[in-house]
Amino acid sequence: MTVKTTVSSKDIDEAYLQLKDIVKETPLQKDHYLSQKYDCKVYLKREDLQWVRSFKLRGAYNAIIALDEADRQNGITCASAGNHAQGVAYTASKLNLNAVIFMPVTTPLQKINQVKFFGGDNTEVVLTGDTFDDCLKEALVYTEENKMNFIDPFNNIYTIAGQGTLAKEILEQSKDNDIQFDYLFAAIGGGGLISGVGTYFKTHSPETSIIGVEPAGAASM
Repeated sequence: MTVKTTVSSKDIDEAYLQLKDIVKETPLQKDHYLSQKYDCKVYLKREDLQWVRSFKLRGAYNAIIALDEADRQNGITCASAGNHAQGVAYTASKLNLNAVIFMPVTTPLQKINQVKFFGGDNTEVVLTGDTFDDCLKEALVYTEENKMNFIDPFNNIYTIAGQGTLAKEILEQSKDNDIQFDYLFAAIGGGGLISGVGTYFKTHSPETSIIGVEPAGAASM
């Protein structure tokens, strides 16, 4: 059996169909302050208005729904300090699945409470490890011991395809408003977002330059 290891624009189109009744189509909004400051037209894709306040729901839901029914019923796990955890918890609640979410002990209480809020009775939160890497190790051991399914926050083709649906929305919204993009700036953490949106823009808007952005003091790549 051939294992698929790359994501295509077709995969993102399929993820979009899977997600269109699940996620919000968030606004593509011109930011007048930034446009004036940099003397150009700056648009923001407002994923802060998504159900879980970030784009992470897209990848989490798409990765979970890609599991076969038997695997889903075995339950899901993840390791996250916040946004991915909320996406997994929200999905677990929507699909009535059991989820065990591992978070570092240093996670702010507000994020922990948000995960519990979105996951409800379907979700258990386990606080372990001082760092994400420590937390991840515990999650992977638990997943294997309990024969559950680990939902990776970025290193998963279905997660990447789900995040890539942002690009499809952006391009459709820009077409409706006669907007052309010279540059696309995308945040980089694990790389799932820029992998997905980069794939879609490369196919459907090859003239757009794609620039990844990381915090100066936390360049994870």
